[in-house]
Amino acid sequence: MGQMNNQIVITFGNEEILTQLKAEHPDRDLIMYQALSQPGEYMLLDYSGKDSVFKAPVFYDIISHSGEDKWKGFISFSTLDLNFDQQKVFDARINKLRSDGLPDGMHSIYSLNYHKDISQRIILGTWDDYSDFELWKNSSDEFIPKEYRDSPNFYSHEAYYTPAPKKTSK
Repeated sequence: MGQMNNQIVITFGNEEILTQLKAEHPDRDLIMYQALSQPGEYMLLDYSGKDSVFKAPVFYDIISHSGEDKWKGFISFSTLDLNFDQQKVFDARINKLRSDGLPDGMHSIYSLNYHKDISQRIILGTWDDYSDFELWKNSSDEFIPKEYRDSPNFYSHEAYYTPAPKKTSK
């Protein structure tokens, strides 16, 4: 298992730049994803916990992690803007989810925050596919409780990625 990784780093770019970056660091298992909603948007993810090799990295600090990662499948990023009280409630919900066992199709869940900004909370899930995520999201109040969703000052943003199809080199 090795040491617990305390950071996940991502970067965005076009397919060409990220493909090149990935090729330049064969020692890292960098995974390239394609945004589900914007086909031209690509993301490279580094879960190694080592020093970043990205020029414009986005760092996430890992607060908690549960399950067995499946990076080669669908991943969901949900960003929530939480004040101090909401964070405590949210952490309790995440802990309950972790102890109850992860939903069908979910392999792992990370609770992250933007590096040095504790109020920006990100839930990252690794899944079999989008339909499993959608089922859970729509049937479960655990994820984003109704009282948050109904609050006018509550901000949340979701982004979904699937592994980018490998380009066959000519």
